[in-house]
Amino acid sequence: MLTLDQLRAQLARLDGEPADSLESETLEFKSWRSSGSARKSQVREIRETVVAFANARGGLLVLGVTDGRQTRAEAIHGVAALDANGLRRDIYDGTEPHILVEIFEFQEPEGRLVVIRVPSGMPPHTTADGVARIRVGKESKPLTGSNLANLVVSRGRRDLTAEILPDVCQSDLDPDQFRRLRRLIRADAERTDLADLDGRRLTEALGLTSERGITLAAVLLLGSPTILSRCVPRHELVFSRSRGSTGYDVRRDLRTPLLETLEGVRNLLDANLRVMPIDPAGFHQLEIPDITWWIAREAVLNALVHRDYFLHQSIHMSLADDRIEITSPGGFIGGVTAENILRHPPVRRNPLLADVLQTIGLVNRLGLGVDRIYEESLSLGKDLPRYEADESHVKLVLPTGTHADFARFVQDMRGAGRELSVDDLIVLRGLVRRAVLDRWSASRLLQLSAREAAATLISLRERGYLAAQGRGRGTKYGLARRYSALLESTDSAGDIWLDEESVRLRLLALLPERGRLTNAEIRRLSGYSRYQVLKLMRSLREDGLVEVRGHGRGAHYVPAQPE
Repeated sequence: MLTLDQLRAQLARLDGEPADSLESETLEFKSWRSSGSARKSQVREIRETVVAFANARGGLLVLGVTDGRQTRAEAIHGVAALDANGLRRDIYDGTEPHILVEIFEFQEPEGRLVVIRVPSGMPPHTTADGVARIRVGKESKPLTGSNLANLVVSRGRRDLTAEILPDVCQSDLDPDQFRRLRRLIRADAERTDLADLDGRRLTEALGLTSERGITLAAVLLLGSPTILSRCVPRHELVFSRSRGSTGYDVRRDLRTPLLETLEGVRNLLDANLRVMPIDPAGFHQLEIPDITWWIAREAVLNALVHRDYFLHQSIHMSLADDRIEITSPGGFIGGVTAENILRHPPVRRNPLLADVLQTIGLVNRLGLGVDRIYEESLSLGKDLPRYEADESHVKLVLPTGTHADFARFVQDMRGAGRELSVDDLIVLRGLVRRAVLDRWSASRLLQLSAREAAATLISLRERGYLAAQGRGRGTKYGLARRYSALLESTDSAGDIWLDEESVRLRLLALLPERGRLTNAEIRRLSGYSRYQVLKLMRSLREDGLVEVRGHGRGAHYVPAQPE
């Protein structure tokens, strides 16, 4: 759900973008008509939207904004008179189970907005009239039977991997898979004594079987080919490799239990990945692979453990020239999104399967896997990993191109005893890519609040990695000069980082060419705020280098005329 700072940033985009283009799974804009005759129908619409949000991930409903307008002045008409406590009571009384929302005012220059914050509830919720809806993308859709089944599972009411499968017995579990399981337990588990148990006692100790029967998790880990294809016909990982734009030249369909699937993926990666040698800055050469086995294993395990086994679809792992993509069936659950996955507490769709893999030493229950994927990828000079998701799938994109100077820089820092946290690496790699960050752009990269992002930027500046430009909330940051030269990137995009002296020289060179520059034009050229431009140009005027012409909106700067 958006923070207030993020909502304010969205409202700023209304100049040039209609409100409906800014809506999302957790944000809805609605107009509000103050006439008494319209109130009843508006409250009914609001209840249905609140129910849809509560049945999904929660969200913000903003009253006082009209769709389809191109400017803020047209879009924000505000809410003149509205009894917030009365509306809160109407929503509570008109929903089942009752939904308790927060309502607060949000004052903008164009008018007063009313924001309704809807928590993610304990679905299924309906209106008192029996209307059930769920938020899917930008729309509130009817909560049908299939949607309801997925909702129950996604909220932890039902763990499909813990379901007992009919007509499956211990003899359907493959001895070869037991051998793999025991080897892994002896190598990685805390309780290595589990490896000494016989098959039945081992599966019972892990919770895979009981006197009630065999679980789906047991079949996924240990099932024979016959029972696996019968019980989970679309359990497979499709591996493909493509070179250029001619389609894939390698494809393997892995329809095997989980541990054997991991072995198969490792063998395929060993055969198809490239290694980039990097000339040493010291005495040893670095060899950087497209991806390390640790990153690949963690990413594949996440796909296998968190996929939606209700969906009869495959996991896909594809290698391209510049990236690896892993796509798994089922969207994020429990409030996790692509925009908060680094910070959100771990949420497990399949708790039994996750517990078993944690017990045998394969996964970390503390939810550190995503952090480690980011940290290890960035340490190797890769670009930021990227998640994409909708209600039906999650895709992880792992860039494989290597920024050799950044990889060498990280190794040099570690060799000097200067460890860099994952947040440090995200900011530094972001600056190699973008050249300039402020608290808001860093906030999006770090998936933190603007205040927390600013603290990270300040810490890096205090340790000598960054240089600051400006003051207060509008401060911009770039790499310190010693590092900007070292990490100069051919893949950088966006703003160009200029210190104050560089800005002065640039303006003095441009003014004779253009004849005149306004405050707004200088802001675009420099990235400065309005007040930073005024301060800089005042300094240039005092030095006799520029003159100001006109007043107010018509004011502009021209080269000083020689006396």
